[in-house]
Amino acid sequence: MTNATLFGMLIIDRDPFVYADFWGLVQAWFQDAGGFAALGLFAYLAYALSMPAAQAESAKARAGVSPFMLSMAVLALILYTVYAFLVTVFPNIGPDLANAKIYASDPGQYIKYVPPKFAWNLQPMLLMVGGVFALLGIGEPFARSLAKVRLRRLWALTKLSFLEAIRSKVLWVFLIALIPFMFPAKWFFPIKAEDELRSTVAITTFFMNFILLVPAGFLAAFSIPSDIKNQNIYTIVTKPVERFELVFGRFIGYTILMTAALVAMTTVSWLFIRTTGVDEKAKEETLKARVPLRGTMKFQSRKADFAGTNVGREFDYRQYIAGDSSSPQRAIWSFNFLPSGIAQGRDFVPCEFTFDIFQMTKGVENRGVDLVVRVVSWQSPQVPPTELKDGTWKWVDTAKEQQYQDEAKQMVRELKGLAATDDVNPASALALAKPGSKEWDIVNKLTEKYGFYEISGKEIFDYHPESIAVPVGIFKNALKDAPKPTKENPKPALVQVQVKCNTPGQMLGMAEGDLYLLEGERTFDENYFKASFGLWCRLCFVIGLAVACSTYLAGIISFLAMIFIYGCGYAVDHISDMASGTSYAGGPLRAVKSLLGAEQPTAQVDAASAIAQVTEGGDKFFSWVVRRFVNMIPDVYSFSWSGFVSEGFNVPVEYLVMNFVVMVGYLLPWFILGYYLIRSREVAE
Repeated sequence: MTNATLFGMLIIDRDPFVYADFWGLVQAWFQDAGGFAALGLFAYLAYALSMPAAQAESAKARAGVSPFMLSMAVLALILYTVYAFLVTVFPNIGPDLANAKIYASDPGQYIKYVPPKFAWNLQPMLLMVGGVFALLGIGEPFARSLAKVRLRRLWALTKLSFLEAIRSKVLWVFLIALIPFMFPAKWFFPIKAEDELRSTVAITTFFMNFILLVPAGFLAAFSIPSDIKNQNIYTIVTKPVERFELVFGRFIGYTILMTAALVAMTTVSWLFIRTTGVDEKAKEETLKARVPLRGTMKFQSRKADFAGTNVGREFDYRQYIAGDSSSPQRAIWSFNFLPSGIAQGRDFVPCEFTFDIFQMTKGVENRGVDLVVRVVSWQSPQVPPTELKDGTWKWVDTAKEQQYQDEAKQMVRELKGLAATDDVNPASALALAKPGSKEWDIVNKLTEKYGFYEISGKEIFDYHPESIAVPVGIFKNALKDAPKPTKENPKPALVQVQVKCNTPGQMLGMAEGDLYLLEGERTFDENYFKASFGLWCRLCFVIGLAVACSTYLAGIISFLAMIFIYGCGYAVDHISDMASGTSYAGGPLRAVKSLLGAEQPTAQVDAASAIAQVTEGGDKFFSWVVRRFVNMIPDVYSFSWSGFVSEGFNVPVEYLVMNFVVMVGYLLPWFILGYYLIRSREVAE
């Protein structure tokens, strides 16, 4: 057996979007973007229809209203009215049960983000279809303008924006920050040998974000306002050019420029990593791109509602199980999908993990804790013990367990040349089996037939990466006549990994992302360039926001607005907590009331008093407003892949495709807004 490979620890407190999330995201987009579109549509119609007949023809042309827009507005209004009636009067009719949000009442409580699911219930469908009508209504003039866009004119405006950005020399000023790239990070910071690559990736990512995002936002925010101020725009709009071509041409031109800068800087930073001599320990641990196969985790014990123990950590990302040989508590990872080729061309599959140890007692010096890891297929289900002080989980089919023990004993006797009457312990005889040995062949035969494998006495240390070899026979057994999804069990577990802590006085903490099966490996170089796609999406966010704001606002105001909206993306979790309205201290109005009355935040509130009802209603409205504002914020963290690269994990193409889909969906409403704003300006006629 080869030595256990070192590997990185990646905290995954939110799963990236995958293809299966597409339709749920589409429905959520129609609901959220459609709500904003409805507000814009009703405001636009109110403005356009109230315009005096004597108004200038140019102004009336910019505020035209078509029968299609009116019909879409009426349909959207009807659906939103029905939805509001159901929510307020009959909330139990067709509620969205698939996307009921759970908010944390405790600031340290960890609640995993769940992507939106497509819901066929009446209320979410009314909200979605109403949003579709609103988007069709507000987007009709935008679509007609897009149909008039000509690639030759658009390309000319793109080149103009590109050349203007080059001549402005704004980007070159920020290249001074490239100086740190000329020297290894370990010259400036005390870094452990195994953390050298992690630190280098973190530093290069930080500087690349700063060097690219700030000048990109600056250029995009000041482009159109500067043209209007210097009257350069008059030479363009007097030509047969669609006004939206001005906006889109700016966006494409700056995006091309910053994309070229991103490619150049990514290549330079990659060459820097490859040529500065990374320490061998860092290479072994993180200079790779693991392809993990992840499962879903749950805790289980004799108690049906056991969900792990909270030991009082500030951030309860991990829950804990008690350590003792008689403990029935287990952390169980279920894998409901197995690639068909996972068992081909090798005799074991690495199972890698890293856990947290919470010491209830001092323990033994220089000694970790002992684990029991049991891997079973769906054909050998296990159940918790029923008797007290019995920590061994049982086979559901006891006859099959006895058959397994008998056959294992017979194989071990034959291997050692013993008589049939000699007593042997197959568990101890096969515990030290190494891949490639004769003992391992027996292990693979047994696991392929019975779907059961267990390793005891695996010593681990606090937050120290470890690995065990899982025989491929387990996966062959699981894939043979694999169960089909049913309505009662839509995702049947094909393989389960059960972890137990055997050391008394210790608590073992784990989260879902702490254990995985290693499906394969790819190269660090490919992974490094793939991860830069997330930064490219951030560049598009910054440029798109800045250009859309600059169609109506001054340059500095556009820049500050972009910084505020984009910067809120780094605090989206905190803002979501504000939006939940579940804080024990209440909202802002209740906080003001407590301050003025010198009350403690935890003081009992008289819910029947008029002041309490006013503050409660005001806080609920504030939470509703904040929830709407959250929909305007780009989810910046979901576009960051530096953690995957620095810890040596592959960034799947699926994640990047969904990044692109989300990015397009986020920018489209801003482009529609930019179209209306640039069309409303009296630039030239």
